[in-house]
Amino acid sequence: MITSSELKKRLKNIKLVVTDVDGTLTNYDNELGETTKIKAKELKQRGVLLSFATQRIHSSITRYAKELEIDIPLMSINGALIKDISGFELSKSLISPKKVQKALKLAEKYFVRIAICYNDEIIYTENNSVLKDFMFRLGTDYRLVENYDNYFDNVLEIIMLGNEKNVIKHIQSKMNFPYKLFLNAKYYRSSSKSGVYHLEIRKSGVSKRTGMIKLARHLNLKKHQIAVIGDWYNDRDLFDFGGLNIALQNAVPELKNKADYITKFNNDEDGVGEFLTILSENL
Repeated sequence: MITSSELKKRLKNIKLVVTDVDGTLTNYDNELGETTKIKAKELKQRGVLLSFATQRIHSSITRYAKELEIDIPLMSINGALIKDISGFELSKSLISPKKVQKALKLAEKYFVRIAICYNDEIIYTENNSVLKDFMFRLGTDYRLVENYDNYFDNVLEIIMLGNEKNVIKHIQSKMNFPYKLFLNAKYYRSSSKSGVYHLEIRKSGVSKRTGMIKLARHLNLKKHQIAVIGDWYNDRDLFDFGGLNIALQNAVPELKNKADYITKFNNDEDGVGEFLTILSENL
């Protein structure tokens, strides 16, 4: 962490705050904190913007953007889509149909669950219906389809779930071959279910970090003018961007170790609102 005096100095330059959603912006009831609502609008009037960087799909975060009066692009699916609530798309990184078919064949071969993500919904088949219960994607619209035959196009992310770590990591190596030139498959342990392993597959070069670079360029902002807030392992890319890194009190140790400031409050106590208040007081 940086010193209090250094923090105050750096806060004076901030023009954009980008926050993760689940476990960060929202509480355990999937709602925004009251202080966040007040301070986000106050800061906007003072020229400081707010945006999101989340693994959620776009349609599941638009209500928060409307509530906070955010009209700049939002990063969803960990940077695969950068789009505002009016429909303007800054960036959209699609997986090729051939790679979608490859993932489906591997899922069938190794008996793992698979779902396909678009900007407004996640589709699944009856054989993969259990996947919904193991995915931490609040506010997401899921749609049951008979099969995946007509859903190879416009795919932003492929999600696989399994109980065997070695199987998921084997599929990861197959999807990343050769050398992550086309796809980037990332493996995670489930944050909510013990013994469940996730594989998230997106187009190569897509991450919260690369999304931050695109958003900063779009807004004509430098790294020192941006603060980011997170809590979980997939926010490492957000912290690697190089702005002012804020970890919530409930963040994993790895993220706290990379933080410039750690809030006193967790997400259920409106830790984001705490930081926005400090920012407002030091502009």
